[in-house]
Amino acid sequence: MSTPTTSAFWPALSEPESRIELSRRPLGRQLLDVLAMYAASRVFSTALLALGLWFVIAHDGHVPWQTSTPSFFVTSHGWYPHLPTFADASALWDSDHYAQIAQFGYPSVLPRGLDGAVDPNNWAFLPLYPLLVGVLTGLFGTAFGATGAVASLLFGAAATVMLYLVVRDRVGYRPAWFAATVFSFGPLAFMLQTAYAESLFLFLTFAALYLMQRRRYGWMLVPAVLACFTRPGGIALALALLIVFVARAAQSRKDAATRSGDADAFPRPERMKVLAAAAAVAAAGVAWPLIAWAATGRFDAYTATELSWREGFLGHTEFMPFSAWFAIAWRYLGVGGIAIMAAAVVLFVLWVRRRGIRRLGVEVVATCMSYALYLLAVFMPQQSVFRVAMPLAPLIADRGIVERAWLRRLVLAIAVASQPVCVAVLWFYANP
Repeated sequence: MSTPTTSAFWPALSEPESRIELSRRPLGRQLLDVLAMYAASRVFSTALLALGLWFVIAHDGHVPWQTSTPSFFVTSHGWYPHLPTFADASALWDSDHYAQIAQFGYPSVLPRGLDGAVDPNNWAFLPLYPLLVGVLTGLFGTAFGATGAVASLLFGAAATVMLYLVVRDRVGYRPAWFAATVFSFGPLAFMLQTAYAESLFLFLTFAALYLMQRRRYGWMLVPAVLACFTRPGGIALALALLIVFVARAAQSRKDAATRSGDADAFPRPERMKVLAAAAAVAAAGVAWPLIAWAATGRFDAYTATELSWREGFLGHTEFMPFSAWFAIAWRYLGVGGIAIMAAAVVLFVLWVRRRGIRRLGVEVVATCMSYALYLLAVFMPQQSVFRVAMPLAPLIADRGIVERAWLRRLVLAIAVASQPVCVAVLWFYANP
């Protein structure tokens, strides 16, 4: 791969300043350290999940902080006709949809309520993770929940390693270690070992980003396309590629104007590769709604299914991009909510424009901004926002945080202290 040229247009397109900061240990040793840290984080998360399960069993199916409504484990709800095991506790909520998909596939007729509206159903969940876990359950003869939890545990390790590599090559060893540590011990880190598609999606996203950084646009298509069939959001990589194309083209023009005669840093064949990759990822990103249409005969089968989960918050609504965040803010907080939303968007844009973030590289910034834009366009904010925001983890390596010891310790302490709260509230009380 050619070395990026020095430029004021985008500091991260220049040779990373962190080259001299990288640990002198071999890369293999560094990755073993990352895996050891991840293993320690799994001990922590496992202890929290086990403690939560113990509380549920000790209180006859009720969580202590929820006295009126029984938890998922109460047999009258039909979830478990036996005393719940740790595997059961690792496969709650959406895990049941994944298990149904692995066993029965997707409905050819969308379920409807008494009002004729589409009810929540399996079409909201993409197929790669349940099909993969389904194959593994068939091979090993294990239960879906246990198999899914182990698969997620392994993909979580791979995602942590890829996150470390994505950050390390741009801003150095210490920021990469910090980002991987906060990611592994953070508020929603327990999700890395539950029977959800999160670990697989994060691994594929970070792997695609890693290959994008190295300008391996053809190889990048493998994890990028697979991500589009794992969880919604993979299509953001297509927009990220377009942003990279614009940034590199502008850089190339500037280099040509200042150093005439040098070889083009962004030659036409490579430009075509970037555009072709963006088109392929975009096609993969819109494929699932088309598949749902073909299978059910209803052109809006996927969007109608996704909107069915909003009825408890907003009632029956039609899909309008960029509306759900502001609709929720208006419904619950009025004008003040709209002001908070607008301020949050402005603050996020200002944050990613800071020099400490920009040094992460145009690829990282483009991917995180594209994914955030995707969430703003299609996601309805509720308790799941913390889970779906996990692909923004590379931004943790902001040098403005990492280079301040007190702030670095504070962020890590808050992240670790938040995980038991999230296990209690966003796993044993409500869906994450």
